[in-house]
Amino acid sequence: MLSSVPLTPAVAAAPVVPLLIGDTPDEQGKPRPMPAVKRKVLDAVAQELGVTFEPRTYPWARAERYAIEGVGLVYGLPKTADRLHTLHYSDTASHNSLWLVTRSDATFPFSSLDDLRGKTVGTVRGYSYGLEFDTARGKLFRTDEDISSRGTRLTRLMLKRVDVVLLFQPDGLTAKDLENDIRAFMAPRLPAIGAAANAGFSVLPRPLATDSGQFFAIASARDDGIIDRINAALARIRKREEDARRLRPPN
Repeated sequence: MLSSVPLTPAVAAAPVVPLLIGDTPDEQGKPRPMPAVKRKVLDAVAQELGVTFEPRTYPWARAERYAIEGVGLVYGLPKTADRLHTLHYSDTASHNSLWLVTRSDATFPFSSLDDLRGKTVGTVRGYSYGLEFDTARGKLFRTDEDISSRGTRLTRLMLKRVDVVLLFQPDGLTAKDLENDIRAFMAPRLPAIGAAANAGFSVLPRPLATDSGQFFAIASARDDGIIDRINAALARIRKREEDARRLRPPN
């Protein structure tokens, strides 16, 4: 029960709190390890709360349903108008940017959603990319929803089944950094694609969205104060990080 979460770290074994997370399977449908950036955030918050998070991974649509039903906290579910009616969200726990990846022989200028007009955009099934994007899908552009496997979606891009793929990445990573990561990640997969792999990957220089936050959330009716405690924990973590940056000697 979330109501058992103490305000201070427990002396005995830390209480276990279910944490719902969208799954990230690989091409074979097997779960991938949690990214180090996400693990660092979750570990830091759990330590501040004196709890142990028990990650439970599901397809995003199911994770959202379970969260609304009060099964546990959910992490990484974007805010929408509908969700804000049923879920109580924390302050921002981490930041992401949403980048657009194309074939290198099919790049296009991008400055707003209107530049996606008539295109097919590769997205993760059951995931929301924000109110503006969700309102435009099916009207301004169509979406090709697939599993959250990056390799699968980038393969579909190389096969020209989509025009562009959306990828969330932690802030601080540039378009060129992501491009290099994608090329290294996809290099062993390209031979299996065959003749269609006759181009490289390009990350458009302007992301679709910046500072796209990652949040904790819980069913509003089940919030016994844990969101306030998470917010306090996040504030303490941010203060320590800011203090560490100030004390860091200049280069």
